[in-house]
Amino acid sequence: ARFTHSTAATRIRPMERLQHIVGHLSPEARPHASSFTVGGERLPVALREMRRKFHLPQYKMKMVMDHLHSEMNKGLKGKEWTSVLMLPSYVIRRDIEGKSGVYYALDLGGTNFRVLKLTLKDSKVVDTKSAKFKIPMEHVVGGTAEGLFGFIAQSVKDFIKGTSVKNPPLGFTFSFPMKKHSLNSGVLVRWTKSFNTKGVVGNDVCDLLAVELKKRGVQMGVTAVINDTVGTLVTELFKDNRATLGVIIGTGFNVAYWEKVGRITKYMEKYPGADKDATMCINMECGNFDSPTKKVLQHIHNEWDEAVDAGSPNKGLGLTEKMVSGLYMGEIARMALLSLKKQKVIRGFGGKLEEKQGFPAWYLSGCVEEDDPSLSKTRGLIKKSYGVDLDIKEATAVRLVCEWVVERSARVAATIIGSIVLFAGFEWDCTVAIDGSVFEKTPGYPQLMQKAFKDLMGNQPHNIRLVLTKDGSGIGAGLSAALMS
Repeated sequence: ARFTHSTAATRIRPMERLQHIVGHLSPEARPHASSFTVGGERLPVALREMRRKFHLPQYKMKMVMDHLHSEMNKGLKGKEWTSVLMLPSYVIRRDIEGKSGVYYALDLGGTNFRVLKLTLKDSKVVDTKSAKFKIPMEHVVGGTAEGLFGFIAQSVKDFIKGTSVKNPPLGFTFSFPMKKHSLNSGVLVRWTKSFNTKGVVGNDVCDLLAVELKKRGVQMGVTAVINDTVGTLVTELFKDNRATLGVIIGTGFNVAYWEKVGRITKYMEKYPGADKDATMCINMECGNFDSPTKKVLQHIHNEWDEAVDAGSPNKGLGLTEKMVSGLYMGEIARMALLSLKKQKVIRGFGGKLEEKQGFPAWYLSGCVEEDDPSLSKTRGLIKKSYGVDLDIKEATAVRLVCEWVVERSARVAATIIGSIVLFAGFEWDCTVAIDGSVFEKTPGYPQLMQKAFKDLMGNQPHNIRLVLTKDGSGIGAGLSAALMS
């Protein structure tokens, strides 16, 4: 399914589902939430204070925007350290009319690897064939480059078996931080997502793949190597020429956007003859924004964020992503609920709250979609999962914690996205292509983002459409190869 949420066309009521429970939510002028009530009774002090700590008011959003713009400028110039890498993708925006033919795509973003074959006619995908391969863990943890890319090459060979293939356009989505020196080169900066395969960091992944393909007699070479945000943006471009940002809000959080080549100083210095008026896709790696410096995040982070960061494998890094992504939202909620347990606002869940990942992220979706004043869904979920019968006040506390974690995630994401839109001057007419389970499956998430855009931009006119764009990592790789062929 594909849906659009537009600021210009949608009246937003993000907290509507809570109005039968909570008498009044925190306005900008009173961020301490002193007027919270439940059934005519004020919420416990612990909950009111927690609401304040999860609340992201407009003035803090403006602080984030100002600092992000500074970091983006530094990243484009390439002279100073910056928390957002602003990596040139070498994917140039071009006319997509009349693209026809067969294109291949590889998608490596986790332990499942995919190979796809796309058939295009007049720039539309008319046929897709794909296969998924589970990468053995010995290639992921402690394995070698030869083993990992050998497995990928063999998977490609198995996929094209019986087909005559000779150097077709091939797109490769490699969803890990990489520095690019050309369209078909990508040097791995660092592994993420539990990968630590040896011999890959600091090397060109396209070269490593080419060696293994050649060993197996596969006549294919990478046309374009991209990451999933670039693929998401290119995928939507083939549907809507107003697509200007590609975003992932799922297990991770990242943004890519179109930037004038003339503003990418570090690229112009490397290629002084480049067309300044051309438009290139920039992979921001913005999940790492303000990490580890916390110049503005120190005013947003709370003790539960700190606890989650301390227990993560990349402490001090990816701090913005840790407030937004589904990989961490459940843990933040768990830490907050543990705090309420210690303050005797709720009872324990049979000791499971003390266990890491003891409150999965999908529980948040189950709680925030509650539409029953008796909170039957929330109480039923807790009963089924933990064997605990919550009373209405306890269920309300759980429900509110989930709502606040989700709301803050959406507001942080929207603040980053809206700031990029303003930086690039797209606010008058902009389609933002978004993929990821948090955006797609969390009830009310797009509406919360649209409300945040209004708060960020105030009276400034804007028209930002949020569009669910599926499989940018797969189809987007093939379309990127088509775009650049």
